[in-house]
Amino acid sequence: MSYSINSAEKKLSIINLFDLEEKFQKSMQQSNHEKEADFILGGAGSEYTLRHNISDFDDWEIVPSVMHGLCEDDGVTTTKIFDIDLKTPIIVSPSAAHGLVHKSAELGTIKGTFNAGSLMTVSTFSNELLKDIHESSPNAPWFYQFSMDQNEKLSDFLLHEAVTQGAKAIVVGVFGASFGRRERDIRNNFDFDPDLPFRQLAAFPDYPKNLDILKVNGRTRDISPKEIAVIKKKTGLPVLIKGIQTGEDAIRAIEFGADGIWISNTGGRQLDGIRSTINALPEIAKAVNKRVPIVFDSGIRRGQQVFKALALGADLIAIGRAPLYGLHFGGHKGVTSVLAQLQVELLNTMLLSGITTIDEIKQNARLVRTNR
Repeated sequence: MSYSINSAEKKLSIINLFDLEEKFQKSMQQSNHEKEADFILGGAGSEYTLRHNISDFDDWEIVPSVMHGLCEDDGVTTTKIFDIDLKTPIIVSPSAAHGLVHKSAELGTIKGTFNAGSLMTVSTFSNELLKDIHESSPNAPWFYQFSMDQNEKLSDFLLHEAVTQGAKAIVVGVFGASFGRRERDIRNNFDFDPDLPFRQLAAFPDYPKNLDILKVNGRTRDISPKEIAVIKKKTGLPVLIKGIQTGEDAIRAIEFGADGIWISNTGGRQLDGIRSTINALPEIAKAVNKRVPIVFDSGIRRGQQVFKALALGADLIAIGRAPLYGLHFGGHKGVTSVLAQLQVELLNTMLLSGITTIDEIKQNARLVRTNR
């Protein structure tokens, strides 16, 4: 293979994810993968939404409660979704082509995620076959992120393979009928290295060859609400709708059979100039009204932000870029290190706020909106 990338397997010492992100960018540049780093780090347009996904967490301040007789060992972060027990409410979002950052690709990510007591959502655009991902960590729970292709036979092929290989749920991406204008990628004339194929897509006999990134994404299409029931019938699995950004869309998804709502703007990678997910969360949580679980992503860099999203109505918090930073530097051990870092920060925030469990965050934690 001509694509050369790190293969180290080691536990990481992390101060915070902002520092790790900076080190990741420098490392990728030094290994002549600046374009690949931009693909991972960048967002759409001027990256307004990318920035505000992070900074708008500062719109919300925690109101701590004290004198509860707590000690350092009292906090626990266990939770569950669809009867899957998790040691942490922090899971891994779908992201394409993990082979861009480490030789083990998705095989490393799922192992590291499982070792952290979490679960991974595998992207349609994975470098590894679903069969190989599953067999590399056969006890690891995972979801499959499904993008509806214009070719119905290809869509059926992908769903069938996800079910066959043991996916626990289908995550259907709904981000509109076009592809976000990511100016870094346009400027870089970015495309994936031919040594890093999307193997699961390529396993479909009639999949077109030599598609660049724009053409690959251009094949996908938005779904209609009625197709939720079709996907559920074909797979027999719970279906989460990823990309919900309004209360109205959440209600519509649930009415048409969605088993979960995934609040996301893909980390600011689709439509720029929209509100951050943390500021959309209260409206959506009110609309959902605990009927189905809510997964939240876009903007998470600290455990304190995980706490805030849980307090505002999320059930699970998903992260996409940070696991790739960990994978790059330490393989599966690096992924575990990233998830462990956020868990430590979350526990610290919980105990300093007078909270000991995830359910207590959702029931008792207090936030106030600032006027900054």
